[in-house]
Amino acid sequence: MDTDEPGLFDLPESAPEPTPQPSPAQPRPGRNRETWACTVTAEVTIVDAATVTAALTRYLKDTVVVDAFSGEVIEDPASEDAGPDPDLPPLPQLAWLIWPTRGQEELLEENAFRVLDVESTVTTETYDRGTITWTVTVKLTDVQLFRRLATQAQPADAVLIASSLAVAWQRAADSFAPLRSIPGISWRPVSVDIAHVPARKR
Repeated sequence: MDTDEPGLFDLPESAPEPTPQPSPAQPRPGRNRETWACTVTAEVTIVDAATVTAALTRYLKDTVVVDAFSGEVIEDPASEDAGPDPDLPPLPQLAWLIWPTRGQEELLEENAFRVLDVESTVTTETYDRGTITWTVTVKLTDVQLFRRLATQAQPADAVLIASSLAVAWQRAADSFAPLRSIPGISWRPVSVDIAHVPARKR
């Protein structure tokens, strides 16, 4: 779903929003085995609450939740580990519908990095409007491949891609792809922050 095509309803046309760029900082080219995180933020408005809820219903129907320790399927809907409460308001439902790694399939399939963690949060401003943020934390496994995929996608930015992994990540993947697949919403990009995560001192 495009930012100016919210789905089921036509909204007044507006000038296209520029894609947010990584926060200005000293460029880091990235090295294998380094840990990096991409945090994306967008403003979201519920356009069709019934469509969002229907998407959550499909999620609950198609998803099997397994206990991490016992390996058993969690079937009790009252359990906090069983998944989202189907009676949640539409805006909080988005935290369950967003898939943070969507749009980065090629990087994953080609083994440019390995995902360590994903998380998402929704901050409600009004009943139908708020901010959604998600973070993907990865360990780099093949930086040269990462740069090559980014350059193939945006050859005009080859110099920037070579000197900045943050630029390479944005050129190789659509940072806002996770929102494009969620029906019943409109959204506006706010920020993309891609940064190296220093190793913890032992």
